[in-house]
Amino acid sequence: MDGIVFGLCALFGLAGTVLSAREAWRQRIRNEYHIARFARTVAFGVCTLGVLLAVPPIEDFFESATGMNNAAKLGAHICAVLWCGSLQLMLVDWSYNQDVLKASLYARIAFAVCVLAAMLPLFIETTGESIEFTTEYAAAPGVTVYLMVYLAYVAITCGEIAFLCSGMALSARRGGHMWSARGLAMSATAALLGVAYAASKGSYLVTHYLGHPWPLRDEEIVSPVLAGLAVMSLITGLTMATVGKRLAARKAAASAA
Repeated sequence: MDGIVFGLCALFGLAGTVLSAREAWRQRIRNEYHIARFARTVAFGVCTLGVLLAVPPIEDFFESATGMNNAAKLGAHICAVLWCGSLQLMLVDWSYNQDVLKASLYARIAFAVCVLAAMLPLFIETTGESIEFTTEYAAAPGVTVYLMVYLAYVAITCGEIAFLCSGMALSARRGGHMWSARGLAMSATAALLGVAYAASKGSYLVTHYLGHPWPLRDEEIVSPVLAGLAVMSLITGLTMATVGKRLAARKAAASAA
């Protein structure tokens, strides 16, 4: 299941990265700079790397090459934090005014840094040949705490992404920009799927701690599917929103001319 889901995510991520990088390059040629475009390219790039590391054969190869158990898991989780953080920066740049933009960007960067600073010591303290950072090893306290920190960050950031996207989707719809509205609405739905992914994994960890977990085999099916749908829908939705913004800008330029 993981190989199929995350393999498809990698294809979506690669396509989104190429399109975003091409647009960022055109922006560089025109001597224009926007945080949102740079953040989107970074987000799609790290997402592609992260889901590739979650594909079982690539995970095994990476751990064999580095000689470090759980190296691929750590890399995938770091990429997920960077993915969520970059999307936050992109959407904040789109929706906040200049008076509060810098403070808002710095706050989200600081939050991501704090999460990574909490995850790394837990990883170093817990990792070992007999330990995997998955819900299957929820009996290990370090694994549970590490995953809960990671999942809490995913849930919080995806919640904000859903909130920002839904607000911008309503504004775009009122303005008649249907491509942007539909893309942002899809992105909001995708972010809610991200929240559901965090809730699915987190609920298993909590119920396991309480002694009454729901079936592990169900969690190992539900969580990857939710994560995969969230990634593919978010990449598709944000690409649609970007295309819509570009079409709206061209239309405005043509009207002014």
